[in-house]
Amino acid sequence: MSDAARALPPLRRDAELIGLIGLAHGFSHLYQLAFGTMLLIARDRAGLDFAEVGTLVGLYYAVSGVFQTAAGFAVDRYGARPVLAGGLALAGIGMALVAGADSFTSLAVIAVIAGLGNSVFHPADFAILNASVTPSRLGRAYSVHGLGGSLGWAGAPVMYFLVQLLGWAGAALIAAVPGLLLAAAVQFESGRIADHRKPEVAGGEPAPASFGLFFQAPILVCLAYFVLVAANTVGVQNFAVPAWEKMFGVSQSHAALCLLVFIVGGAVGMIVGGIYADRVTRHDLIAAVGMSVAAVLTVPIAMQAIAPSMLLPLLALAGFAAGVTNPSRDMIVRGATPPGASGKVFGFVYSGLDIGSFLAPPVFGVLMHWGMPAAIFWIAITLYVVNALLVTTIRVVSPPRPAAA
Repeated sequence: MSDAARALPPLRRDAELIGLIGLAHGFSHLYQLAFGTMLLIARDRAGLDFAEVGTLVGLYYAVSGVFQTAAGFAVDRYGARPVLAGGLALAGIGMALVAGADSFTSLAVIAVIAGLGNSVFHPADFAILNASVTPSRLGRAYSVHGLGGSLGWAGAPVMYFLVQLLGWAGAALIAAVPGLLLAAAVQFESGRIADHRKPEVAGGEPAPASFGLFFQAPILVCLAYFVLVAANTVGVQNFAVPAWEKMFGVSQSHAALCLLVFIVGGAVGMIVGGIYADRVTRHDLIAAVGMSVAAVLTVPIAMQAIAPSMLLPLLALAGFAAGVTNPSRDMIVRGATPPGASGKVFGFVYSGLDIGSFLAPPVFGVLMHWGMPAAIFWIAITLYVVNALLVTTIRVVSPPRPAAA
């Protein structure tokens, strides 16, 4: 961190850095869904069927998940700033290349490039935040980071409008610009970004670059937690609308509104959860209670024991309860991370999101195919409960580090 950055008021310095990393995370999520959206738009142009679209999306997440741990090692070896800048550049380049793609093969190559770009965000983002943000503001930093991702997902449908206005190639090229600009902004932002690899920043000698680190009990529990979180989130977001149509007889637009309310509730929960995460030490309790409340609120939906008019308030509350847990879960991972190992640990643990995102959709899709929409929400309840139990075990197997460590 430069002397000029240290001279800034700490709140301003933290706010500017948190905003930059939150924006980068937002565009990583936008590119995730924008790639799939462009595939759906391009089906006729590229001669794709729905199975091939699903294969390409699966390839994207598979590459991202496989290389996320490798990206974490790169973060701890070369620094988080250049790795994050490289990931943003690859994400932007991948979107730009879509402008000229016209076959399954060319789109598969692009999926690999874009997936590689997507793999760096969690290990790089959290290494930067952990090392550069005042420890007493980390909970709020994590909440802004998560909120940025949610807003990025929400912004992905803009691709439909860009295609209508600018055509296929124009939309892809315009969408690529923010990623390339952010890559340059991160690469040249050396002032506020501290190097987490330095012992004085990490809080001790850096951890050895060993795969044995990943076999520690708290790290494995965190990985399992994220796999189940992603399976739950992706499953509900992708199949809730048709499920509610069948279960409650509501229109597609009303079901879509219900999903939007659930997502917005989660975003509000992240903000509130970030404030609480900076004020408490038992982050495992916040995560466990939030997951348990979300499970309880989902039960009447799975039982179809409510009137359709009750879907909106119940889903808003369930989304809020689940969203509150996000900053605390990130604090839990930080507490389980040895000094100097933020990149590899966060990369490994957050690869669980890609694993869950890859595995869950086929299961939920089969349930819908079999005419069992309510089963989706019984699975969601089960996953909430299992995660509530998982998160409480982390403190037992490895007591959290002090918040200021």
